[in-house]
Amino acid sequence: MKFTKQLIVAILFITSFISCEKNEDDLNISLNEETISAKWIVEGSSDYESFEYNESGNYIIVKNTTVKSTKSQIVLFGTYQIIDNKTIVLSDFGTMSISNIEENLIGFLINLDSNPANEITVNAVKQDEIANSTKTKLLCRTWELVSFGETDIGDFIILFSDAGTYFVEGGSESGEGTLGTWKWCNPEETKLAFTVDNFLDCDGLEIIEEIQLTSDSFTGIDMENGEPEVMVMKPVSSVKLTRVTKPEIDKGILGRMY
Repeated sequence: MKFTKQLIVAILFITSFISCEKNEDDLNISLNEETISAKWIVEGSSDYESFEYNESGNYIIVKNTTVKSTKSQIVLFGTYQIIDNKTIVLSDFGTMSISNIEENLIGFLINLDSNPANEITVNAVKQDEIANSTKTKLLCRTWELVSFGETDIGDFIILFSDAGTYFVEGGSESGEGTLGTWKWCNPEETKLAFTVDNFLDCDGLEIIEEIQLTSDSFTGIDMENGEPEVMVMKPVSSVKLTRVTKPEIDKGILGRMY
């Protein structure tokens, strides 16, 4: 009888251990490009302000600096790869181990490539998103600029997200980029405004009009310095990483990139 009781206790202990181990490995939501795609605002005191991912496979990380100026804000841009239901590798940055992800909350540990022994704990909340629509879904991805009026362009990458982020990279060997915000200006979603100073003006010059979107193309008219320029883009993924110090820029979607 005593042996039977000991056996039952042992079985219950093993079952409980396996159950706990399984629960620790499980997340509330299946981890994929769709569920991670968002701008996550870091809570509390941290070296980081936000982590953002899109379904094109790119990330944008905004890092806080000791200088109290957005012009000195450090931005990291690169690609990410989901390894399993808890692990994401961010190119040339580090590895994220996700402990919890819900519809509007995420918790994870970061092991930096530069210091893998040091774990950084991050808790973040999802930023509100622009109202979902067919055109918003088509716009919000990573694009490659194909042409911009008569300008002799280099390699430009332009990213829009449904968190209201826009990011431009390219055109200079220094790797400088532009980080800002955008919004639709009309119900038809054929005109948008963008800015780097948090003032979105649909009647200003920082706008793109007559936007036409498909699953594989973007066409619009950029009012760069008051002069209309037809811009054409195509979707891309797996864009390289760069380290960006947010610069002073001129007007227009390309800023001072050329």
